[in-house]
Amino acid sequence: MQRERPALVSVFVFLCSVNIMAITQKPCSRDLINNVLTLKEKVSIISNKLSLNCSLYTPTIEDYEQICPKTTMQCFASEIIVLTHECELPSMGKKLNKMLSKLAFRINQQTASKCRRCEVMKEKNATTFLENLLWTVEKSNSDYC
Repeated sequence: MQRERPALVSVFVFLCSVNIMAITQKPCSRDLINNVLTLKEKVSIISNKLSLNCSLYTPTIEDYEQICPKTTMQCFASEIIVLTHECELPSMGKKLNKMLSKLAFRINQQTASKCRRCEVMKEKNATTFLENLLWTVEKSNSDYC
């Protein structure tokens, strides 16, 4: 019994340190950029074939830079589900939503009261939405990495 205790303590300390590293990890992701680029290509192909006319609430670059980076990422996360549903790419949408939600969780935001809700942002086509998303993710990586 005495020998088991140090082993359990070691395992506990290891698991705690892994959790702390995950929490303090910088909100960076090359995978996210690559996934957005892949989605952008697929949406372009689908749009041309099906004449997709999808409008999405689209945060602006200013929403991210000047006011609300966390809320901006949350909006992109929710709208990506809409886009991928329209394009019949639900598994890709779930994956991107999860990645964007994690990124939003890791971003500190001080001025939440000045943030606009996603539903009051201008609606843009899928191409513009994805361009803004890609720029925002790249900007986030440059800010936090």
